[in-house]
Amino acid sequence: MDNKPLKEKYQHMLEWHQYRLEQNQESLNRLTELLPKLGHEPDEDAVYLADYEELLSLKLIYETSLRNFDGKIAKYEQLLAEL
Repeated sequence: MDNKPLKEKYQHMLEWHQYRLEQNQESLNRLTELLPKLGHEPDEDAVYLADYEELLSLKLIYETSLRNFDGKIAKYEQLLAEL
């Protein structure tokens, strides 16, 4: 069986996940720098606090996605090595 088409698909998936890992890592780094500059007080404007809390949630999403992309990259690297 010719695995070339499958190998190419795995390679494309690997490259996609590597790209997303880099993009999310960059976003997380920027967000990590931004959050201490913003800060918050319990009695601040409700709109600001809602957006600040959304950024905190986004930080958790980025952290989780980085672990997910790491796992996907490892999976596709292993699949490629097995072909």
